[in-house]
Amino acid sequence: MADAIKILFGVSDTEECRKAIPTIIKLFARRSEIELTLLHVIPETIVLAESGIVDYASLEHLKQEESNEILNKFASIFNNEGIICKKILRNGNPIDVVLEIANEFDLLVIGASESSLLLRIFNSHQNSFINSSPIPVLVAK
Repeated sequence: MADAIKILFGVSDTEECRKAIPTIIKLFARRSEIELTLLHVIPETIVLAESGIVDYASLEHLKQEESNEILNKFASIFNNEGIICKKILRNGNPIDVVLEIANEFDLLVIGASESSLLLRIFNSHQNSFINSSPIPVLVAK
């Protein structure tokens, strides 16, 4: 058997990511040569506390729980369709983290940005991934 095709899907709690699910299922469900890895990145937190009293540990724990819940929801959907997933949770800048590990994979899947035209042009992770990725990128919508 040939080596498995390793797919990295950057997930977040957004409509764009949820809309990519049917495309991934259609293309890759029930194929034994596929390894799907779900990656969620917790952006670095900047807290401006006027009182000076912030429970950073509690805030980080909450973000960790929310992020694990996102990964588990996506994994459950794919598992129900016969796609077994690995899950990775990292902290940092989403673009940097994805590009840091991209060489370990054969294909990067991201959800298509469907927000306003100005936001897509000036604030799109999608463009950064496409332009900077060392591997092919599938923009699913």
